Amino acid sequence: MDIGRLHLSSSPALALAPMAGYTDAAFRTLILSRGADMACSELTSASALAYLASGKKTSERAKTLSIIKSAAIEKSKRAFDGIQIFGSKPAEVEVAVNFILAKIDSGECHAKFIDINFGCPAPKVVRNGGGSALLQDMEKVKAIAEAAVDAASAGSLPVTAKIRLGYKTKNNVEIAQTIESSGISALTVHGRTAAQKFSGKSDWKSIGEVVRAVSIPVFGNGDVRTPQDNRAIIEESGCAGVMIGRAVLSNPNLFLQARDFLAKKKFEPITWNQKIEFLSEYIELMPRYDLPFHAALDLAIQLASGFRGSARLRGELMKAKSAEALLEKMEQKSAE
Repeated sequence: MDIGRLHLSSSPALALAPMAGYTDAAFRTLILSRGADMACSELTSASALAYLASGKKTSERAKTLSIIKSAAIEKSKRAFDGIQIFGSKPAEVEVAVNFILAKIDSGECHAKFIDINFGCPAPKVVRNGGGSALLQDMEKVKAIAEAAVDAASAGSLPVTAKIRLGYKTKNNVEIAQTIESSGISALTVHGRTAAQKFSGKSDWKSIGEVVRAVSIPVFGNGDVRTPQDNRAIIEESGCAGVMIGRAVLSNPNLFLQARDFLAKKKFEPITWNQKIEFLSEYIELMPRYDLPFHAALDLAIQLASGFRGSARLRGELMKAKSAEALLEKMEQKSAE
């Protein structure tokens, strides 16, 4: 599969969904080494990036720059890391993309693509006219997508986009065709409307409607929690790839398992020791990306799920004051 100038050797391709508070550069580095073809930063505001580009000082500067740091895969020919942005003004999106290109040119960032978020249903994003709020205005969707594509072309960077099936009602085919006409290279479709948020079941058949309506690669997203789900969404929608989110937080081997299952091989369940190893590797990478302790704590709490006694362990993890203490408490569980 080709996404602009990027060639993904896997088919179907597998991507890590951007998740606020979790998919920092350290986490993406580890997941891209564990079977994912693509990953995206947690979403960041085009307005905030445009503000930084103007040279003005802001208390959010460090946080914003941390979000757009890339995973440590700059020499990889198989896995690709990207930066996801959202915005409601085409001019700000253009400036934001140019800011990212400048960081790439300076060697501060190694992103291989930019993703535009047209699907986030979070109230603070929607209130500002970004994310899924845009699904009600096709002219603005097209203008923002075109602004991103035009700006990114200066660095030969492909632009992808993430959408939902609509805002309150479905207009998934119209959205997808509008985005394709703007020059977007690939599209991820979450199988719910924005109004549904995460309630109900993801509509994989409606993702299939988009697959058949456009010629660019489409990734299916929503309710993919197991290797079996991964194959099922591909079979039901015909999508060229799958984007998986929250299930990876508690099972970082999910992409490897999904690949084995697609190849009709037996996949091995993740072990507790493998979870500890993942957390240990994450902690080792934290200084490289200036990540705070709470990032490791949040990850540890996600990893500590899905077994009897997990609530008690999460309570113990909350008492930890250092990364070393987190690992010690995880290892104590292993010894039980």
